[in-house]
Amino acid sequence: MSLSFEQRVSEAPHERAEALHELLEALNLPDARLSPGQLELVINTIASRPDLWADLVVDDHESRWWLLLYRTPGYEVKLLTWESDQNSDWHDHGGSSGAFRVTQGSLSEHHRAKDGIGIDSAIFAPGDYGSFGTDYVHDVLHETGEPAVSIHAYSPPLSGLTYYERTRFGFVAREFIEEERRSTFRTTQPHLDD
Repeated sequence: MSLSFEQRVSEAPHERAEALHELLEALNLPDARLSPGQLELVINTIASRPDLWADLVVDDHESRWWLLLYRTPGYEVKLLTWESDQNSDWHDHGGSSGAFRVTQGSLSEHHRAKDGIGIDSAIFAPGDYGSFGTDYVHDVLHETGEPAVSIHAYSPPLSGLTYYERTRFGFVAREFIEEERRSTFRTTQPHLDD
């Protein structure tokens, strides 16, 4: 894929956005939906270059913080921080596949088991990463310790998230929040996030 610099979106400072563009263009990703493996390549490539993002991290004790590092028509990359006891709530990714990598601190992830009712869990320490397909439902939590930082990639870019209630019968959809509305929430109230 070869996109012009003008075809991307980023909340990073202009020079960083240009550097991210060059870094990701060098991966020669297809101009289509990326696979979970290709999304892992994206997050690992960005994680290997903390000079492009580490000083952009903001620790917010009141609500979860995130920054859109890079978006194309086919995928997007976000930088997130997590303080103690901040979690994402049970959600899917609105039909997008995704991958995330922890760069600082640790995150606990609980996800819907294959039977649709049970829960599987994992702990991600710095350097650990995971990926998921379109039907993945999970809750991510930072329990204690230094703030956690993670890099997330989604393809296609998030349109919104469906939030779920966990019941004895499985997971029941509670509400769908469009990404544009979630982004507005981020500046007006506690974050609903990935």
